[in-house]
Amino acid sequence: METACVSAEAECRPQIYGWDARSQTWSGPYCLSPLRVSRRLRDALRNAPGRSWYGRVNSGAADQEARFFVLMHALGDCAVALIYCDDSKSGPAEIVMAIPPRGSARLRPDFAFEAVAFARFLGAIGEGDAQRVDELMAAAISTAPREDALVFSISTGLWTSDLDYLLSNCVEQVATAALEWLAERELNIPSACPPR
Repeated sequence: METACVSAEAECRPQIYGWDARSQTWSGPYCLSPLRVSRRLRDALRNAPGRSWYGRVNSGAADQEARFFVLMHALGDCAVALIYCDDSKSGPAEIVMAIPPRGSARLRPDFAFEAVAFARFLGAIGEGDAQRVDELMAAAISTAPREDALVFSISTGLWTSDLDYLLSNCVEQVATAALEWLAERELNIPSACPPR
């Protein structure tokens, strides 16, 4: 999530925005670089019998690995994923909403409000921040190029900050997989991420 989005003229690049509950800060847009999604995750989503999937996602770097559990739902206009750390009993570490390319034109009019209300219900956004996050999401949706996929990530603060890079890697994998899943299964549109 280091590279700021420059242009989507040549290819459709997913833009990712984020809210961090710990610091109460908004970030983005950043380009979500196409990642190599694990074959296991891709196959699991492709073979999911319905519009929901639950399973394990490993995320790691050369020196450390973490195990996350993901609950993902394909809705009519987006995918929503809740990412739980291995031993979490208190709620998701991250909430991810993936909107496919050209999908912002089909979003429900109250999408930002509903997303924030859901995150607030889960305790990821405080009452004092809800309106601000709603306005930031709505502004991002209205100003993003229609061709771009959008990803909104809400960090709940339940994951330890010194291991944020592991959670970020998981968020990127889940977002990329969700966009592919929507493209292949739900909306029959070109994938936001070129095949590898």
